[in-house]
Parts: sequence; C-alpha cells; structure tokens
Amino acid sequence: MNRTLALTFLLTAPLWTQDKKPDLSGHWTAKPKNYQETIQQKGPVVTISGANLFLKLTTDDRECINEVNGNEFHSKTHWEGAKLVTTVTGDRGLSMVEVRSLSADGKTQTVETYMGQTRTGSPMVRVEEKN
Repeated sequence: MNRTLALTFLLTAPLWTQDKKPDLSGHWTAKPKNYQETIQQKGPVVTISGANLFLKLTTDDRECINEVNGNEFHSKTHWEGAKLVTTVTGDRGLSMVEVRSLSADGKTQTVETYMGQTRTGSPMVRVEEKN
C-alpha cells in the first residue's frame, strides 16, 4: 500500500466509526428498580414504552407528537455523535431536553433530563441496566 493511501485510510477511519449509532433496543430497569422501560430502535424510529407510557420518536429531527397522561407533547430527536437528544415541548408550556447514552459494553444506559430548552444547569440523571 502506498503511503498516501495508507495516510488517507488512517485519517478517515475514525469518521467511519462515528457514523455507527448505538442500539438502545432492550428492556431497561432504573436503579432503584422502580422504573422500567422497553426501547425498540429500527432505523430512524425509536419507540419507548413503560407503565402508562408509549412514545414514538424519529431521529431525523422531524416533529413527533405523543400523548402522556392526557397531555400532548411535541418532540424533535436527533443524534449528536453517540448520544440521542430529544427536545420536548408540552401543551402546558413544559419544555425539557433528554439525552440518552450507552456505556461502552451496551449494558448501562444513562438518561439526563434538563428542564427548559437548553442543556444548562444540573440534569436529573437516571441510570438504567439492560435486563
């Protein structure tokens, strides 16, 4: 392999790995074990279900509308590297940003929730283990 080709490969290889998004699919239980959710991820569609909860999101930043406990929520979801970021606005003025990430082994999911439209201040953090 000539040096130019080898150098090109070495410089662009990290870009290929950045395109791979983590798969959040599975059954998750939060610590302490008072919250459980199931995530199904197929292409750009992510569904999250749990007790009295069913959300359908798309990772292409298009607006999705979901209902939780009789309240309508509008959300937009996209990937920022390996983190799934969802911005939510509710019909009663509530807004928040949720950031989901996986551990390197894929067995622990961290969910950071920021109140408001930006990720400022300290988030509420929920750590979930894959069942």
